[in-house]
Amino acid sequence: MGVKIVKTDEAIGKKLAYDTTLVTKERAQVLYEKGTLITEEEVKRLKDSGVYYVYVNDEGGEEVYYEWEISEAVCKKAIDGRFLEYKVGKQGAVLVYSKVPGIVQVNREALKVLNSSGTALLISKASGTAVGSHELVAVIDSLPLYVEKEKFESILKDLRLALTLQQFKYRRVGTVITGTEVYEGRKKDLYSDILSEKARKYGWEIVSREIVPDDEDKISKAVEKSLENADAVIITGGMSVDATDRTPAGIRKAGADVIAYGIPVKPTTMSLIAFKGEKIIFGISAGGIHYRDLNSIDIIFTKLMAGWRPTKEDIALLGDGGLLPNFEASSKLHSE
Repeated sequence: MGVKIVKTDEAIGKKLAYDTTLVTKERAQVLYEKGTLITEEEVKRLKDSGVYYVYVNDEGGEEVYYEWEISEAVCKKAIDGRFLEYKVGKQGAVLVYSKVPGIVQVNREALKVLNSSGTALLISKASGTAVGSHELVAVIDSLPLYVEKEKFESILKDLRLALTLQQFKYRRVGTVITGTEVYEGRKKDLYSDILSEKARKYGWEIVSREIVPDDEDKISKAVEKSLENADAVIITGGMSVDATDRTPAGIRKAGADVIAYGIPVKPTTMSLIAFKGEKIIFGISAGGIHYRDLNSIDIIFTKLMAGWRPTKEDIALLGDGGLLPNFEASSKLHSE
């Protein structure tokens, strides 16, 4: 089936060959989908939205690919089907989702070839972004309504895998909740539920949970005990310069090699990265309670769970993009 362009007034009785768009202050959406039979009512609404010419179905068209075919064909070449799946959407868009949790990996050279082809665009989450299962990872949009078959097949030959996921290498996590006020029951443990949410999202298993006071000996013993059955341990709270905070000292006392204490990511800047052999030790400030949706667990700990072993230079460069969109600047301003 081919297409031809006609005046909207002359399209009555014909079927639309593409999805038409309606854009208002409130939203952008499809006005009429491909295949809609055009009546006088459709003509009125199309013209009201500024559409005075439309593409309608016509005979022929065997020698071209249309927008809904372009994006899907590109998608099949560009994404790693082992870890990613897709759904064909409206207006020639294909939505790409994760099959499994992992870290987004973009081949920038392959991306450059695809996005320079003039036929489709791959628009993804940034490399290094952690995602859970069935999360939107990318959108592939076709650019023309149609392209000649010979030209498009030539473009397809040059496309390479551009998007994949790196799966997590480790899964078993121990948790240590610090804070004398929590240990004594003065304050409710708010962190365990947050850590459980993160574990569910990323497919990890929490194998232990312990609450300890702000005592470096007890913190040290809890860390050592957690690491007996876990690949990694997260220690929450007690990470600032407050005189009561003893978590970094407790981590060091457990024999850990501290790679960084304080990372250029905000919020939860006062986080700590350490290793004991192959085991990961990660301390996060109490700020992760308020900033529960996005914090250094999502940005840093996920990468560690995928096998990342950062250098000091790697950590220093996290400041490029380290200011997260959920950070509230008002929390650092003096009251007026």
